[in-house]
Amino acid sequence: MTINQRKKGHDFERKIAKSLQQDLGLLKPVRRILSQYQEKNHPDLKVGRWNIECKAYKKGFEPLTAWWEQVTGVTPNNEFPALVYKFDNKPIRVRVRMQELSKSFKDDAKLVDLNWESFCYLIKSRYQDDLEGFM
Repeated sequence: MTINQRKKGHDFERKIAKSLQQDLGLLKPVRRILSQYQEKNHPDLKVGRWNIECKAYKKGFEPLTAWWEQVTGVTPNNEFPALVYKFDNKPIRVRVRMQELSKSFKDDAKLVDLNWESFCYLIKSRYQDDLEGFM
């Protein structure tokens, strides 16, 4: 990974952390988990039970399977993975399991990609408890 790619990744993580704070109306900032670079099994960001992996790439349309595997690999049972990704000149998208939208979805292999506003709405409307530590 080149220095520019690493900087782009760090900048995107900071942008998402700031956007989470603003768009979820949090009083406390969302911090990047810096130990992710020294140890395995840490997401880029964490909000309550949400483990968030951030990916920003120049070209593409669909996220790589390895990205989803990365975030699910660091998400303990009873917590929720979210893959926030962006390709140049495309909007931010967020991949989550369908079962996070509704308990009626039982298959944890079924995924859905949301726009940023829908992801924030999901957290604010269904996962308010996960925001308490930031209020």
